[in-house]
Amino acid sequence: MSSRPSQIIGHKNQTASQGNYNPELSGIYVKGTSFFYTFVKITNAIFCHESNYLLFFLPAPIHLPSAPGEGTGVALKVSLSGKIYKRFSFVLEEDIRPRDDFREAGWFLTTGEINYRILPNLRVGAGYMSLVRYKASEELRNRYYLYASGSHRFGTFKIAVRERFQSTYKKNGLHPTNYLRSMFTLSYRIASSGFEPFIYVEPFNNVGYNGKMRADKIRYSAGCDYRMDPQNRIQLYYRYHTFNVYDPINYRHGIGLTYSHRF
Repeated sequence: MSSRPSQIIGHKNQTASQGNYNPELSGIYVKGTSFFYTFVKITNAIFCHESNYLLFFLPAPIHLPSAPGEGTGVALKVSLSGKIYKRFSFVLEEDIRPRDDFREAGWFLTTGEINYRILPNLRVGAGYMSLVRYKASEELRNRYYLYASGSHRFGTFKIAVRERFQSTYKKNGLHPTNYLRSMFTLSYRIASSGFEPFIYVEPFNNVGYNGKMRADKIRYSAGCDYRMDPQNRIQLYYRYHTFNVYDPINYRHGIGLTYSHRF
């Protein structure tokens, strides 16, 4: 296998109305090979299969256009969580997305969530997220979501799945944008350490596209959790996106750092 990194070549900085597919963005080819691109290609082949389901995932055929969000973005997040009563817990998060030139903030994503633990490894929850673009009040978005997640550990390996439905309302928008997001995660706990590297894939299936489901975006991520102590954790990750529609928040490449504290 060649050691050259993959190069995504296509049309840059093209515009498209959010939620509408732009056929002019469909011209793309890949030059060179890499392990990560091979992983992306194989997973795309799985999720783009003509069948309407895989386990409980609901993928749809996807094209691979070059996105207006070319480049690399950064995400800095602080997450606070704790127990409310018996099996009920809360989560509060603030996610800051700087602009690509790092001169000022781009987006602020503020989340509040309540979840309920059904079993030790099975949880359901509901939440609200405010998405605010810095110095652009007309870009305000309100997001509501429901989810169910479960996990199972096989020795040092852990498999986790999460199914999430979200509805996002843009200020002065005519209709909400609804997505079914299916996440599959594989992690490995390194013995006698606080490190647990992981990889995951998450298709964003638009459930309101002309009455049919379609994958507007697929997110791939690889990173590592570090457990400092029972209450504090740090996560560092890399993300890669394939786009089928314009995304004003995410770049094709992303690097993120999250600090989590549990009361």
